[in-house]
Amino acid sequence: MDSAFLVLCVGAVLTTGLFLVPDAQTSTAYWLDLLIVLAAAAMPRRFAPALLQASRWSWLAAMVTGSIALSLYFTLPSPFEHAALALACICAAFIGAGITRHLAVVDARLLAWGDRGLSEVTRDLLLGRITSGMLHDLAQPLNVISMANANMDYIISHLEIDDENRHQLEERVKRIAGHTEGAAGILSLFRWFGRDGGDGDATLTVRSSLERALAATRSNVRHQGVTIRLQGDALDWPVPEQHGALEMMAVAALLSAFAGFVSKRGEKLAGDVILQATTTPAHIVITVECTDEDGRPLPSRRIDEATLWLVEQVARQASSQFRCLVRDSRPARFIIRLGRTDI
Repeated sequence: MDSAFLVLCVGAVLTTGLFLVPDAQTSTAYWLDLLIVLAAAAMPRRFAPALLQASRWSWLAAMVTGSIALSLYFTLPSPFEHAALALACICAAFIGAGITRHLAVVDARLLAWGDRGLSEVTRDLLLGRITSGMLHDLAQPLNVISMANANMDYIISHLEIDDENRHQLEERVKRIAGHTEGAAGILSLFRWFGRDGGDGDATLTVRSSLERALAATRSNVRHQGVTIRLQGDALDWPVPEQHGALEMMAVAALLSAFAGFVSKRGEKLAGDVILQATTTPAHIVITVECTDEDGRPLPSRRIDEATLWLVEQVARQASSQFRCLVRDSRPARFIIRLGRTDI
């Protein structure tokens, strides 16, 4: 339902009160409330974000001003008392709107101010939306390249050339085929990312989900000094209903973990990323640990709030938990708990 329609309904109720409550017709506060509600209905919606994202000191100023105006209402003579009451009502409305906004987004944390704001997160989300269509456009030329390479291999096998040139051409054909298969694998990662399925009929286990997450994020490791290890007794545990959710949670954790191997001064750090999968009576627990080359914990780097909130919702929907730990004294950076479906 449109918010303007709701405001008009409230205005209609207040207008009806003028006829049902005799004292309301002579009440300045009542008329001010009615005017504020009607002004809210008439105000263009494009002004609302700018008003609700005012600087933090403005909320304190509104509280102080409203309190002073309300106090003056009881001390000033008429008609100044009406002006003080009007100012107090406006400040109260502004504060009420701010409280409503805070309650609406306090859990989401999507509007929290950060170093880069929401622009980068929005860009990533929109990029993911357009990727699905681009994958189809990219798959077609990839198929053409694969068929052309197969035809080239057939032609080379029938050419009357010396062995050295034939060997060079065959090596080029193999190299093209290898790159084509790699590109096809990347397309498959995009196509099945976050879904409870994949190419083939392989069992959907913790290991396969983590391996897909590693394959999707390995290009974010900018140097060869980072070693990635999978270990634990729960790697072969089947998670057919949580496979996609685990992949998304693991990708978010790995992206943040890999970013920790670059210092604030831009220096590349060597070390290990360990994904440990264990079982408990109620959960499958995956921890992501980051250590330097001497086995000491790396300085922690918290994931951005918007991504953290989104991943937490994915985890909650999959009966799981996703926690980001900021502890420089311990190597664990993320803990993922999957609710076991066999109990």
